[in-house]
Amino acid sequence: MENVTQIERLHLEITTKCNARCPMCMRNYRGFDYNAGYPVTELSFEQFCAIFSPKFLQQLKVVQFNGNLGDFGMSNHAEPILNYILQHSDCEVYIETNGSMRKPEWWASLTDPKITVFWALDGVNDATHQLYRIGANFDSSLANAKAFINAGGKAVWKFIPFAHNQDQLETAKQMSQELGFYDFAIWDQGRNQGPVFTKEGNFSHFLGTEVERIPMLDLLESHKTWFDVTNVNQHTTTQINCNHQQQNEIYCNAIGEIYPCCFLAFYPNTMNHPGNSQLLPLVRENNALEFGLEHAIQWFSSVYQSWNLESTKAGKLYMCSEACGVCSN
Repeated sequence: MENVTQIERLHLEITTKCNARCPMCMRNYRGFDYNAGYPVTELSFEQFCAIFSPKFLQQLKVVQFNGNLGDFGMSNHAEPILNYILQHSDCEVYIETNGSMRKPEWWASLTDPKITVFWALDGVNDATHQLYRIGANFDSSLANAKAFINAGGKAVWKFIPFAHNQDQLETAKQMSQELGFYDFAIWDQGRNQGPVFTKEGNFSHFLGTEVERIPMLDLLESHKTWFDVTNVNQHTTTQINCNHQQQNEIYCNAIGEIYPCCFLAFYPNTMNHPGNSQLLPLVRENNALEFGLEHAIQWFSSVYQSWNLESTKAGKLYMCSEACGVCSN
């Protein structure tokens, strides 16, 4: 991607705030109240308009609200930003949320033919749902989804399968049909295994198969070690087949920084993706509030050039290999 006129898809994280503590989310660690330095903030409506002009929005095919850390519904600027996009673009808008925050009337007000909202509902009752969506109330989520659907909104039930909710899958599908959900999506990204802790770091329960109960502080230390670059250097050689590049997509985080995708997006002092030590030297002047959108994507060429290197040890970006890599032999 060489200039902004090529961009067709915009992936947005307009806030790092969330009302939930999902154990596999990077805004905490296995439910533990652990912030490695990410800012608790949001992109204001004025900042959003400063980055994304009406002319730019007109060229977009898709806008997706789904952050690495935050939930769309927690932003104080969610509604004006959404309305601004709808006013200036005919693109499809996808919103992913746990949907348990705010009142039903607010969600009902968001209905528009161009909007699809994906509700994260991991079960058919709060007892099951809360085992992963800690802090997100199932009944509130469902009430908000019903209000949105009854107002004419297009909603998708997004279900993550776990050992504890597998037996509820068919019931959830049936409920989604009866309630008028547009579709039912099963989403499995390997987030269904491991111990879960309280905010204070005390053991709570296991997701999946029970394993040895290692203390939180020991787990956290091993977590930091695992993200060390030495592990990156051991990654197998791959070719990169980047879906985000092929779809002409960019990712904007809640402080206005621009990345090729959400996998590479991180905050300077946190978000310890494996390979951030590789990525950091490549990121240059990528804050669109400071440098403008056109300039903020110029560093992408360094990412693409790394794909020509033989292996991650030689400098091919680990996260690109992990997310979009294919075996080279």
